[in-house]
Amino acid sequence: MASCSRSTGFVTLLFGTVGGLWADALTDFGQFVIQGVAALSMLIAVIVKLGGFSGLGSMWHKLPDGHTHPLVGQWTAGFLTAYIVIKLFEYNGGMWNLAQRYMATDSAGSARRSAGLSAVLYLIWPAVLLFPSVAAAVLMPHVNDPQQVYALMAKAYLPAGLVGLTLAGMFSHTMAMASSDANAISAVITRDILPVVSRRARTMSTQAGLLAARVCTVVFVSVSMIVAIEADHFGGVLGIIVALVAAVMGPISIPMLLGLLPTFRRCGPIAAISSWALGLGAYFLLKYGIEPANQTWLVATPLVTSLVVYVGLGLLKPEPNDEADAIVAAVSSDGPQGGAVQAPAPTAATAD
Repeated sequence: MASCSRSTGFVTLLFGTVGGLWADALTDFGQFVIQGVAALSMLIAVIVKLGGFSGLGSMWHKLPDGHTHPLVGQWTAGFLTAYIVIKLFEYNGGMWNLAQRYMATDSAGSARRSAGLSAVLYLIWPAVLLFPSVAAAVLMPHVNDPQQVYALMAKAYLPAGLVGLTLAGMFSHTMAMASSDANAISAVITRDILPVVSRRARTMSTQAGLLAARVCTVVFVSVSMIVAIEADHFGGVLGIIVALVAAVMGPISIPMLLGLLPTFRRCGPIAAISSWALGLGAYFLLKYGIEPANQTWLVATPLVTSLVVYVGLGLLKPEPNDEADAIVAAVSSDGPQGGAVQAPAPTAATAD
């Protein structure tokens, strides 16, 4: 498994660094097609095993008690509420790779239509992907490890070719996400962070900026590979996802999303950086404090801290900025100023 992870990471590193944003966008589209065929095939196979559409209704009565309960164990109502709020902010303002897609459109209207299509797919597609796992309690009641269910069902119910296609879909999706994040982060570092902290970076040539972005991409993907290989030491895959969402996504998303709204134009750089830093600090305080916090507090506290700090500093220490107001007006309008904002790269993202 470790060898497979290293091979996947190397291929991702290669095409993400050399191909840049074009390779990333094409991989995203390709993996959606592959994943779509594989997931629909699995869905059809599971429905057939249940006895067709007529068997769908009786399936719910055959499920074990509590199998459809959304809240079990440490996953409480408070955790679910906080997680949904964080995901709302994350997908609208905290995922830099999605922001690149919107900035690549030709107008604000096109960006809104892209966001609308994405929202519809996110509403429908999880049901297609997750239904086989829900039905597994009826079709494969002997399987105790839920993380193995989907793979075992694919092996049992799909022809060999479609099993390979399902596996390819999983790998391509992982590679596309890793490459997408790497390109977005390299763009932000080389175009937004380095020029602020380094005088030399402000006068970098295009070639030097491209080289710096590629170095950032290599470092990010390499670190991601190490974390993936040693995932068990970090609480497993689910533990890593929850930790990242709680510690990073909430505090980052608050200033990034709210900063685009005219209502929060009084909030400036000090409020943004402070809200991110204190939100992250709140997570580490709870995570490694004297009294271990439950999952609900770990997820909710950084988000609430970041929100309070951002809004509070905006009221107590307003930082009006005409240039920022112009950008907010541009992205909020379909008029002459409502065109696309240029993507933040020449980096590995624009290698071609």
